[in-house]
Parts: sequence; C-alpha cells; structure tokens
Amino acid sequence: MWGVRRPCTRNGLRTVVLAKEYACKVIDPQNPKGPKIDAVFPLDLARRYYKSSPVRYENLRAAKYVLEQTQRIFSGVREFNEGGWCYTGRPTEWCVKNGVTAPFPHDKVFAVYLNPNMRVYEWRTEYCAEDDPLCPVNWQERYRGLVWRSTSLPT
Repeated sequence: MWGVRRPCTRNGLRTVVLAKEYACKVIDPQNPKGPKIDAVFPLDLARRYYKSSPVRYENLRAAKYVLEQTQRIFSGVREFNEGGWCYTGRPTEWCVKNGVTAPFPHDKVFAVYLNPNMRVYEWRTEYCAEDDPLCPVNWQERYRGLVWRSTSLPT
C-alpha cells in the first residue's frame, strides 16, 4: 500500500520519496449518497505495525477492502468524542499468522475505526451480532447508531 513513490528533484539529483500516507475512497458517512471521500491510513501507524506485528500490518489489506466495499457504517464510536466512525464488512480472506492467509470466518466481521477526521486508528475482527451478521456483537450499546447499510449482498 505504501509502495507509491513520487519523484523529487533536489540539488539537481533525482530522488524517490515515499508517500507520507495512504488514502482510499470511501462512502461519506455524513452524506452516503454523495461523492466518496478520502479515508487516510497514517504512515506512522502502518510503520508501527510493520515493525511490531506483521499480521496486523498484513491485515491492512483487509481494512482497505472493508473501507472500499463496506456493508455497514456506525456513528459515535468513541465515548466522550464527538464523531468517529466504524465501517464493517467481510473481506474474502485475511492474514491469520505470518505468511498465512485464510478465508474470512463466517462468525466474524471485520471492523475499521476512523476518527472524526477520517483517519484510521484501529482495525480488527469482531464476532457478529445475532440479528445481523455484518454488525459487531452488541453494536446497539457500543455505537450511537447505524448510519448506513448496504443494499447489495456482500461478495
């Protein structure tokens, strides 16, 4: 994801600079029928997981998939924080241990958490709610509300 490089010329020498962040287009939770907006994966967060947790780092692919193919969007993720979003979905596969991918389990949903500025700060699997397999368990108590639901079947 961070392999995007842009050319830069300094002192007449051509160098390569890594992108500082990665952004993908997502449904705007405040205007779901409007144009898509950018959700940003901060580079410092990716670097931290690259060094400390290769599996979490590899699951950035699943997080990107869920943001681009989301099935549910929840508002009011953090208590005492105005805003914040949770996008959920079911990627086709995920990283289960270093170097090993597997089909995504049927009893779980992948959740990606964004702050009010649409910056990703967390991604993880959660057990599904009994009433809706695309919602995390106890979603009614954890979030202020469900703001968007896909009308298409998940892939």
